[in-house]
Amino acid sequence: MKTIAIIMALFLATGLSAQENNIKKEAAKKEQKERKEKREAALAEQFNETSAILNSMRFVLEADYLSNQYGYRSMANSNLNFILVDSAEAVIQTGNNVGIGYNGVGGITAKGNITRWVVNKNDKRKTMSVEMNVSTSIGFFQVFMDISVSGKTTATLSSNWAGKLIYDGRLVPLDDSYAFKGSSL
Repeated sequence: MKTIAIIMALFLATGLSAQENNIKKEAAKKEQKERKEKREAALAEQFNETSAILNSMRFVLEADYLSNQYGYRSMANSNLNFILVDSAEAVIQTGNNVGIGYNGVGGITAKGNITRWVVNKNDKRKTMSVEMNVSTSIGFFQVFMDISVSGKTTATLSSNWAGKLIYDGRLVPLDDSYAFKGSSL
């Protein structure tokens, strides 16, 4: 009789323990679902902010790194290395802290008109891309920007007289940028 009571108590304890584990698992799933919903809402908000910056056509890609077509990558001063878009005009600039350069900041500044502007959005992946052509006094530039939801941007710049230059940095509204524009050619 005593053994039957012990066995019954064990079965009862095991059932309660299993029920408690199920409750914990359900609570963990609910918490995970809430975190996922918050993360998705934050991503949607960032996507809308970045999209608004692009639609305003008043932004600056401030480059932290520059790369060439051979894969050479170097750190860059984001105040001097940028692609600026202001309505129908664009400024493409390279520069460094040493040397004078053609623009007074150790590089080249090309200012011109945007002749082509195409924005592609991927709502599922929350990414965007911009294709634009810029006609300047020193040549014709093709720019392709790949923009993540957070504003991290990689822009590939091709011209009719040189190879490729890749700007890797962040997209900021024009009013929030600290870019210093040198003398354009």
